[in-house]
Amino acid sequence: MKKHSCKSCGNEFEGNYCNTCGEKVINPNDRSLKYFINEFVNAITFADNKLWRTLKVLFQRPGFLSKEFAEGRRKPYMKPVSIFFLANLIYFLFPLINTFTTPLEIQRTSFHYSPLVVEWVEDVIAKRDVSYDEYLTVYNTKTTELSKLLLVIFAYMLAILFWPIHLGGKRKYFADHLTISLEVMTFILLVVIQLYGLIGLTISQFGYRQFLTNIYSTSFAFLGLSYFFYVMERTFYRFKPLRACLNTALCLAAVLVCLIGYRALLFFITFWSI
Repeated sequence: MKKHSCKSCGNEFEGNYCNTCGEKVINPNDRSLKYFINEFVNAITFADNKLWRTLKVLFQRPGFLSKEFAEGRRKPYMKPVSIFFLANLIYFLFPLINTFTTPLEIQRTSFHYSPLVVEWVEDVIAKRDVSYDEYLTVYNTKTTELSKLLLVIFAYMLAILFWPIHLGGKRKYFADHLTISLEVMTFILLVVIQLYGLIGLTISQFGYRQFLTNIYSTSFAFLGLSYFFYVMERTFYRFKPLRACLNTALCLAAVLVCLIGYRALLFFITFWSI
């Protein structure tokens, strides 16, 4: 049998694949149009199967994806970090609700630190001798860019709070809490924000614009996350019903604390970077 020299690692081997790194020997058929079409179809089909399988588990069995990942069964599903970044990309390409981008108008009016925001913004506008509209445009562009990066920090903040909430449970490592926090963030981005925004926009076309008000969005988020956290507690953390109910309430509070902290951090970083 003919010997080949691996193009990647230089190893001498027989057959079609390097026994050291797995690199394939390229032959004329691998450069044909038919080969590329087959590779494209296989890649799309494989990605779709894995994606839809992951999304189905995410929606129907919260915590199961992280449980499988933590216990070493990782091939059938996308990794939690991968599905999180995909959800992140979808959210920032099609932001139906500004939950995480948080424009300056919301920062100025909606939080306990908002008076400080107003004071600092008015001061910098006066010093730079620019109009509020000019500053607003620059700020909102910058804060949208930064919010994409800071969502990772949100996940870390949530994982830090998950750790003490689940003391006495079976998950001893911080990496486990971070894994489940990424799954939570994926659920928030795809369901609590995007799905609700899509339903709200559809219903508003028939004259029911009140469905997009805060009371409805907050109620939807509360019910959705309550379902997610309770099933998560039973599936991933394996707590009994009573402890699972208590932890569900604590996890809801943790999300609220992280959201306020995230928005404050987003403002201060944006403010000092422009």
